[in-house]
Parts: sequence; structure tokens; C-alpha cells
Amino acid sequence: MAKSDQLLSVLWLLRSRGRMTAEQLADELETSVRTIYRYIDALCASGVPVEAESGHGGGYKLPKTFREAPLFFAIDELKAMVHAGLFAEQAGYPYIEPLRKATSKMQSRLSEEQIEQLQRHISGFEVMRPARHRTEDAVLQELELAVAEGRTLTIRYEKWKGGEPEPRKVNPYGLVNRMYKWYLIAHCHLRDDMRVFRADRIVGAEPTGESFARPDTFSLRDFMKDRFEVMSDSKESGAVTVKLQGEPQSITMICDNWFLLDHVIERQEREVTLKLDEESLNRFFPRYLLSFGGNVKIVEPAELRRRVADIAMELARYHGDGGYESADEPRMSSPYR
Repeated sequence: MAKSDQLLSVLWLLRSRGRMTAEQLADELETSVRTIYRYIDALCASGVPVEAESGHGGGYKLPKTFREAPLFFAIDELKAMVHAGLFAEQAGYPYIEPLRKATSKMQSRLSEEQIEQLQRHISGFEVMRPARHRTEDAVLQELELAVAEGRTLTIRYEKWKGGEPEPRKVNPYGLVNRMYKWYLIAHCHLRDDMRVFRADRIVGAEPTGESFARPDTFSLRDFMKDRFEVMSDSKESGAVTVKLQGEPQSITMICDNWFLLDHVIERQEREVTLKLDEESLNRFFPRYLLSFGGNVKIVEPAELRRRVADIAMELARYHGDGGYESADEPRMSSPYR
């Protein structure tokens, strides 16, 4: 341990325990009494008013005014750090063990009064998350390191949970946690475009040995806003109720879709009800539903059924016999993302 850390530990102990002898300090820090004397001298030289009392019951202590000063953390600050740790753990934070050690070290240096206060604040506070969508810590750690160090990765990605993993070469730009799910924002070499990958569907990630530089102008927050806030708040006037029925796996995929998470009103095993704004209903959603083929049925609204049917007929004409006669004829954009 560095000398500065040892000096801080002596300070913590004197502040939380009150009077302590050199022998007691040496036992706590697993060092020699002579070294403790040097630490005390160093603290005094730096301006810390360590008081020494000789004789039976003597030892080192800090003045009461010094111990009561807000040198370290107020109870609200301590509470906030412990509560934040609970949220981080339930969000699947990949470095939870170092976080636990840090908060444990912090709490071990508290006085009995502080420990009692802190316990009152954390004993009735709990954070729970859904059991699904768990991402392996090793995968998240590899993704986080790649983002921080600009490493290109080859990931093995399941398009749907339980599907056959496909290799993708990506430049990871950032990690986002939304509603207890982790997402990787990355430039996909295969698509030559930015893509969003569900982290719990990444079953492996390996560095390629290549590196990349994230553009200085790239903003993760702006990207999220531009790409994923396509839909307006479903509580606004003009929102349309959409009811779908289908295979359980397809219903689950719809409910897990980044765009649609906040718009699910009611969900059953084979049915889901959503609230969508007009723009999304006309622009994004019909083509998205086509990707499910006959596995999803539109119960309402009728307008959405007609829109999907029109697009399907257009595709049928385009791909049918004689539907594509000239290389100069403009092609339709794919309905799939």
C-alpha cells in the first residue's frame, strides 16, 4: 500500500476510533510500531493536529473539533454512495466487486454513530430488477474496455435470444443502460453504419488487434436522442392504440424492441397493446411488422392493417415475375432494419 494510503488509514482510524496507541495502529495496519511513529510525524508535519498522551490509557487522538469537522463525508453523502451502489448492482454494472470493496472500505472507517445512521437509511431501501436480460460481466467488461481504449472487436451476436450467433466486426462507441438492459452503440463493419446491439445477445467478444478513433464530434447522448427518440411521448394527444396477437417469441421481441419499450400498455403471452404516435404508425411500424411475416396479426387499428397489406402487395409485385424489368429501374428500400 502506498504511503499516502497508509497515512489516510491512520487518519481514518483516529477519527473513527478516538484514542489509539501506536501498537493498536500497527496491528490494524499490519506494520511496525516504528513505522507508525513515522506516519504520525508525517501527519503532524502536514498540519494534522495529532495529540499524544503518555502513561496508562494514553495514545494518539485527534482534537474533538477536528474529528467533528466535515473532513470526509456527511451522512447524506454516505447514503447516496451506498444507494448508488445498489442501483449499479441491479443494473448489471460489470465492476460490482471493486465497487463493493470500495464501499466496504468506506464503511469500515465510520464511527459507531455514523454506522448506526447509515444502517437506518439503507435497511429500508432496496432495488430490484427483472430476472431476464442478464449480460455476463466478462462480456460487459470487454465491451467497456474496448470503448475506453478504442479497440475493434469481433462479437458473436444473436439476432434473437437463442438464435444462431453471427460474427460482427465492430468499433464500440459506447454502452447504454436503459430500463435495466445494456446496449452497445457501435459502428458495424458489415453494414458500414452505426448499429445498436443488445448486450445480452452478445455471447462473446474478442479484440481483433486493430484500433479505431471515435470521432471527436460523436455524442452518445445526441445519437440516442436522434436515433431512438423517433417516437413522441405516447401520452400526447393523437396517440393511437395498437393491438397485436401472435407467437409468444414474436410478442416478446416486439416488447423488447428499443423503440417500443416505453409504449407497451398491456402485455400477455400472445397479445400486446401499445400506444403509438401517428408518425411512427405510418413510417416505422408497418415495415417493422412485416419482418415477422405470419407470426404476428394486427387486431387494430384497421388503418395499420391496410398499410401493411399495401406494402406487402407492393413487395409482391416487385419480386414477382416481371416485377423487375430494367437495371435502371429504381429499387425499393428494404422493409427490414
